[in-house]
Amino acid sequence: MRILIVNSERGIAGGLTSAADLATGLTDAGHDTTVVCHPASELRRRLESHGVPVAAVAIRAELNAWRAVQIARVLRRISPDVVLADRRKDVKLAFAALQLRPGAALVHRHGAPSPLRNSPLYRAIWSRLDRMIVNSDAMRRTLTEATPWLASVPIDVIPNGKDIGYWRPRPDSRAAARAALRIDVDAFVIAYHGVLQRRKNVDRLLRASGLMSVPPHVLIIGDGPDAVPLSRLAESLKLKVTFTGRRDDLPQLLSAADVAVHLSRAEGFSNAVIEALACGVPVFASDAASHGEQVDDGSTGELVDSADPATIAVLLDGLAADPARRRAMSLAARAAAVERFSLDRMIGRYVDSLRLATNRP
Repeated sequence: MRILIVNSERGIAGGLTSAADLATGLTDAGHDTTVVCHPASELRRRLESHGVPVAAVAIRAELNAWRAVQIARVLRRISPDVVLADRRKDVKLAFAALQLRPGAALVHRHGAPSPLRNSPLYRAIWSRLDRMIVNSDAMRRTLTEATPWLASVPIDVIPNGKDIGYWRPRPDSRAAARAALRIDVDAFVIAYHGVLQRRKNVDRLLRASGLMSVPPHVLIIGDGPDAVPLSRLAESLKLKVTFTGRRDDLPQLLSAADVAVHLSRAEGFSNAVIEALACGVPVFASDAASHGEQVDDGSTGELVDSADPATIAVLLDGLAADPARRRAMSLAARAAAVERFSLDRMIGRYVDSLRLATNRP
């Protein structure tokens, strides 16, 4: 197939990561894939380093006639079978461009942890989509409850996938990673990796760690608007915490961890959770949104109430005191990621969905 992906994400976020994984995976699977993205985006850099063709369009506003014309010119040049638009503004501009240069199916890949607006404009555009793809059953329920008119649009649930050859356990890196991070060899290490923002509830992870009977070492990988207040909170709680900032060697860093904790109040489908599982790190996750579709409670991790740090602390204490359970959870986490969340599996299901959208065999 000839596929055009439209993604206006500029910063470092899960949507950008999954778009890069999807575009490179489709390209590697033999599909002629081009991506419309912002000329100054991290996505462009990642795609060009992988050899994926990019059409640079500086999408900013929700609806901009000139940007729609630019995308229509891309449509004319490559004649795609299907346009896969990521963000809401991407869908609106792709829809407008297809009025100027029709011929391709339009699919919205919805990964944001929020419903669509129930408005005449959204209904006019989204009810004319050829298909939607969401990454969790929870998101499909949220969408159909908030916007009942989506019942006329086929919606496929395709969980995010990761390259499980890259995201894998690296036991040989554990000692070196701990030494480089100045973490004691015998410490119980709790990791978080992702954006440091309020929605992620990293402060509750720190508070739960401060209530544990045996103090852990907390490893915070990432950056964001809450980095400074989180550092101050860790200092006030007298915790052993290492803030690494943004890093590109995440599998090596995760090898230092005994458990990952992700307590966000809302997620489409957390890439960070999949990455930890694939690296053989059990995950304690909030019981919100789609985490229950990623973490097998009691097997690959625990589902917890993010509003109750005291109970989380008790559960973490139990895991810290039970090395055999940690090993069993680690093996189960890796096995689940390989079986359910591989990039190859995700790409295969996307291809099936896009073929249905284009009515191709």
